[in-house]
Amino acid sequence: MQITSTNNGIARTLNRQPQKPADAAQDAQAPAPKPEAPKEKKPTTSLELPPNNRYHWDEKIAKRTQKARDILLPLAFRMKDEGFENIPKDGNFIVGPTHQGMPDAFLASRIMGDKPFGSMSDINQFKGIVGKALSGSGSFPVDRYKEYEGDFPRPAEHAKEILNSGESFIFYPEGRIFTDDHVHPIQPGVGKISVDSGVKYALPVAQDYRKDREFHPVETGVGVLLSAAATAAGIWAAGQGGLAGGIAGALTGMLSGAVLGGAAGAATKRKGEAGDMITAGLKGAALGAIAGGVGAGVVGASVPGAAGAVLGTTSILTGLTGLGATYGWTHRMIATTRVGTPIEVEPYRQRAAANPDKEAGKQAEALRLTSDFHAEMVKLKDGITGKTTPYKMDPQGRAWGLQEDGRWAQLEQADKKNWTAIEPKVYMDGSK
Repeated sequence: MQITSTNNGIARTLNRQPQKPADAAQDAQAPAPKPEAPKEKKPTTSLELPPNNRYHWDEKIAKRTQKARDILLPLAFRMKDEGFENIPKDGNFIVGPTHQGMPDAFLASRIMGDKPFGSMSDINQFKGIVGKALSGSGSFPVDRYKEYEGDFPRPAEHAKEILNSGESFIFYPEGRIFTDDHVHPIQPGVGKISVDSGVKYALPVAQDYRKDREFHPVETGVGVLLSAAATAAGIWAAGQGGLAGGIAGALTGMLSGAVLGGAAGAATKRKGEAGDMITAGLKGAALGAIAGGVGAGVVGASVPGAAGAVLGTTSILTGLTGLGATYGWTHRMIATTRVGTPIEVEPYRQRAAANPDKEAGKQAEALRLTSDFHAEMVKLKDGITGKTTPYKMDPQGRAWGLQEDGRWAQLEQADKKNWTAIEPKVYMDGSK
């Protein structure tokens, strides 16, 4: 690891490491693929990527990101943290949370405290303000569909390099977002990376989002009073003109303009990545606030004939915005992060080393660790939701699903999202 001093403070960067050569014997046995016309790849000039597309931790950027995270997350969610006392203090660890939504990464990053750590993110997330935060906070890009020009590290190999440097690492073993409240079968990466690296612990984590349906009278009352006060003050100032009208117009125009502009900006990127949508929303809010504040302020101060209509409209919009914000604030999602018991990796390595066939031993122990890790994730998630996850994994790495007749059938991953029973069905109890 290269540690350098930059204008932003101390930075840790993992430089490019030579990748393992492909197995020549395996390549010789594989049939030659049919030649395909090369696809034109996209340049990365529009992306905010870390140096050399690899792990990079910039102290100043990371601290700013953490500060923004610690301010914004409690505004967006009611935070419920459980099991944080289980976070290891005597060695590095690989964190494998369940994956239910886009905020997962920011919530899970709090497990690391203020220590440097690595992670991987889809390359299309490295855009705008989100991309800058990711690239300076230890995340490296994964170009899974080979869309972009450039040299990108192999995700599993680079994760092992980060762990072997002594840092911890976060990644999502389910491989994608699932919103059905269950832990789906996980990829064997958590076991392989753990057994093949020097990491001390594998740490299972469950994350969950629930609508807060309770009534919060104090928060609701404060929000309603502030909204009513803002509306009344704006309407009163509309008839005053001069300085009072100008101030009222500027304030109410800024608030209503920011809301409308932010919504319009985010809507232009609603089908894009989260980074695009957030950046567009912030830009729209800023432009809307400026336009609304200046326009309504000028009208309120110097155009008496139009002040009543303009300030009345902006004041009512401000009041409605306040009521909407009050409802959203009091009913914001409950974000639960539950940390499980750390799994020590060394016993798996020792069993692998005791196997006369070292590679077979590693593979067997990686699958065993994957199975144990999945079981802990299920226990954590089901403990939050009160539901029963209809998936399990055995020590051989096979996935099983609970069928309507109550039996467990072996599954295969039909596509990136769905796990389906193998046909003809193979049951765990050996029945047909």
